[in-house]
Parts: sequence; structure tokens; C-alpha cells
Amino acid sequence: MSEAESSTPQQPQTDSLDLSSLRLIPAWVADFGKEEKIIERFGDREDRPQRGDRSDRRGGGGFGGDRRGAGGGGPGERRFGGGGGGAGPRRDGPGGPPRRDGPGGPPRGDRRDGPGGPRRFGDRDRNREGGDNRPQREWVPIPQDIQVTIYPQDETLDTLAQHVRNTGHAFSMFDAARIVLAGGERFNVRFQCADTRPAPLFKTTADGGLFLTREEAVAHILNGPVIDEYYRVEDIELEVPKGDFKSVAVCGMSGEILGPASHHSYQTKLIRLHRDRFANMSFEDFKRRVRSDSTPETIEKWKEQASKGRRWVYLKGEVAEGAEPQAFPTRAEVEAHFRRIHAADSVIELRDVNVTGNIDKAKLTHVLFIMLRNAVENARKHLFDISQKLAAGLERRGLKMFKRRSGKMFVSRVRPRAVDPSVVFSAPLAKIVELLKQNSGGMHLHTLVESIAPSPPKDDDAPPPVEGEAPKLTQQQMEVLKDIRWLATEGYVIEYSDGMIFLGVQGEPALAKKADEAPKAEKAEKTEKPAKARKAPKTIVPIVDVLEDVFE
Repeated sequence: MSEAESSTPQQPQTDSLDLSSLRLIPAWVADFGKEEKIIERFGDREDRPQRGDRSDRRGGGGFGGDRRGAGGGGPGERRFGGGGGGAGPRRDGPGGPPRRDGPGGPPRGDRRDGPGGPRRFGDRDRNREGGDNRPQREWVPIPQDIQVTIYPQDETLDTLAQHVRNTGHAFSMFDAARIVLAGGERFNVRFQCADTRPAPLFKTTADGGLFLTREEAVAHILNGPVIDEYYRVEDIELEVPKGDFKSVAVCGMSGEILGPASHHSYQTKLIRLHRDRFANMSFEDFKRRVRSDSTPETIEKWKEQASKGRRWVYLKGEVAEGAEPQAFPTRAEVEAHFRRIHAADSVIELRDVNVTGNIDKAKLTHVLFIMLRNAVENARKHLFDISQKLAAGLERRGLKMFKRRSGKMFVSRVRPRAVDPSVVFSAPLAKIVELLKQNSGGMHLHTLVESIAPSPPKDDDAPPPVEGEAPKLTQQQMEVLKDIRWLATEGYVIEYSDGMIFLGVQGEPALAKKADEAPKAEKAEKTEKPAKARKAPKTIVPIVDVLEDVFE
């Protein structure tokens, strides 16, 4: 017996063949009854630090090891999948979802919540140097008890009506609605409070701003150009600060010089800068960003700034002869004086306010501006409402509405009418009417004129036409245009704004109606049930009903 054979253990002879080593069964069946192996395989995970513990992010060998020597980053550096094949988040078991709760950190739903509530997108970088540190608006729900309505201005309606009269063309009401909504100066926006709304709207009398609260309206006046009507700012010379200043404080984000910490103006400037530009962060975090600068150039620059000041001269008060007008040395005193004297008169309370569509964004509360923008976008998507208001306004100005071309609503200076067989036209007019009868789909103005009065053949030696210059018409073509204009003025033909020409009414509707009455009468006699009584037709159809029929 060889050495290899002697070292091989003898297997007992059995009639059955063990196939477990071939892995023909699932792993969980093969390991059935071997709980100690499962505990040995996964039990060590209970001793590993959980997600959120800072000690598991410093190296690259696994959850329990230090990653600093295995290709990982420095202390505090966070890597995704790097540093030596570190494992993923801790799981409850094989194939289970990652655990987000544990002593190492808060649950996933609370991870982004802090003392200030849920964080918005981009807040992570807003407090860093060079980031956007402007004060962020609070989340304010859009009020449901304020109705926003858009309607055309009277000046816009007058201009459209005059254009229709001058051209004699028929215009689509949807096209007219698009023209009105294309410019904010052509329509007004109405903000109307519901009866259930307890608080009104607040409008500034000086510039027409609209706000939800009185405090917003007063703040708009104080921080806008309107305040210049009440106070005049004057530059004055101050005494240069005396003392041996070793350093000055400088804002680490804006670079504004605040002055020495021991100077009396330091705290005032610090509070003002935080309020005006960095109110989105806490005051303590803002103070930690302040750095000290001891360079002579910065100290001298601060002294130069401190030697110049301002004062606010009151313009509205009465000044006695020979006396100086009232003046205030600080901005805070100006605001307090304005609130005490003018705040009540500069803001009025209203429940129904109209503003122009192109109102400056700064003159509206942010929520009201969003409501205005949404109303305009909705009106541009659904043109029926604004076209209905346009039609009513144009009818009051003497124009006529009618339906043509697949049920669309048009406006013209005359109502279209059918060609009465008893009317005898001149030969040129009759030729135009006959051509339009033969072309029930309409004809373009150029095609109609060329069919009656063709242009002369082009001269090869003639200079090319100038771009943008109207082609020259012959005398015969001018006469045809005059005839078309006369027919359009009488309503026998319709000249649309896109250049298409149609008969005012196709066919002879009066004769067709009489021809249809006989079959209807015979059908009514054969019907056993009595016909229901019909209401008498209206002689005058309101424009609202007409538009509803068109766009139903």
C-alpha cells in the first residue's frame, strides 16, 4: 500500500449515495440544523459599530477596522465604496434592508430635521463661504380664500376694436386672447377676498404694492424707493476714531469691515449685517464666521469709513423760518419715526383690488405673485374665459360675433349675410361672388385677385423687388380689391386676418330651411307620440351663450 493510499481515510460502504456536496439543493436546506455555523457567520456583526458612528468612516478594512492605513482618507473624510472594500450599511440579516436606526444616528425620516424644521433643497451649502446666504422666505401656503381673475383693460379693448374697424378683417377670438395675454400691460388682475376670509389685503398708496399683512406693506415702503419721498439722505463728516487699534473684525462671508470689537459701533453693525443679509442662519453661527484682521491697510480703511456718516432729513414736517429741519442720525430712528407718523396713512385695507398684469414683482407678497403667475399661465392654456370677456367688451363697442371655420368664434365690424337672389350685382362683383361659390373652401386674397386680374408677365431686365416692399398692383387689380372691400363691408363676403376670403353665408339657407320642413312634417305625422312643445327661438342671443355653444 502506498503512502497516499494509507493517508486517505476509509469511507464506510453504504447503499445510498450522499449528493449534498454537489449543491443540488438550496443553501438554506443544506445548512438546516447547523445553526452554529449561521451564528458563527453573522454573529460578529453585533459587535461592529453601526451606521452613524464616526469611527467606522476613518479607514478601509471593514466596519470594525481603522481605514487610515489601508488607502482610506484622513480623519472625518467620507468615502463611498473606497478604501479597501469596506462593507455597506449594517443589515439585520442576509439580504435584509439596511438599518437606518440605531445609537449611531437618528432614523432616516428625522435625519434632515433640525431645530428649524425640515431642510429645503440646497440648505446644506447655504451657510458655507461663497454660498447663497440671503434670507430665505418662510414656507407660506397659498390662500384658498383669495380669488384671482384676469380681464382685458379698457384701453386694450378700444385698440382692438379700432383695428377691426380700420382693417375690415375678421379676427379669431382665440388669436385676440393670445395677443392680450402676450403683454402684462394689456390686462388687469383682480384679487378678491372671499367673505369667509377674516383679514383683508393691504395696499400701499404711494406705489400700489399689494401685501397680505400691514407689516409687509410698511417694510416694503421702508426698504424701497418710496422712503425717499419722506426722508433725504445726506453724507456728513465725522471725527476720525482715536485710539491704538491692533485689529478689526471682518465678516468672513461678505468681507464687510465691522470695526474693532471694543468700539461702540461694532455690535450695531454686527446685528444690522446679520438682519439684512444672513438672517437665514443663527446669530451665534454668524458670529463664528467673523474673523480678525490686523493688517494696517484694513485698519486704515475702517478708520476712513468710520469718519464718514449719514443723516436722514425729514421732508414732510413743517419747518419754522430760520430753523433746521428735523434730522435723524441712525436708520433705526428713521424707521421708528415713520412707523409712528406715517404707517397708518401709507397703507390702506381693501378686500377687492385691481393691479396691472405687469406689476413689479417687488410690489407683491411672494405668495400673491405666485398666484398671479399661475393665473396667467392657466389663462394662456385655457383661452375660453379671456376670449369670453373680450367678446363681451368688443360687442359693447359695436362689433359683431359669428361662428365659422369649424365652429370657431370670430369678430368683425359687420355680421355676415347671405346673398339674396333678388340682389343684382354689377359684373365685376358678380364674378367675385361666383368664384367664391365655386370654391366653397375659400380662396386666398392673392389667388382671388389673380384669378380676375392676372399680373403682367415679369420683365427679365427689370430690377429685382426690394425685400419687404409691397408688390405693385395694376389698376385693374386695384379695382378688384375695392370690390372685395365693398362686399366685405356689406357682409356678403368675409375677409379673415390670414388672407382667406369666404362668402358671408354659403348657399341659400332660407330656401334650404323651407325644403327641410316637408320631410320633418311627414315624420312627425308618422310618430305615434305627440311632439313636445318647443320654446320660441330667441331673437337676440347673448354672447355668453354663443361662446358656450361654440366651445362646448
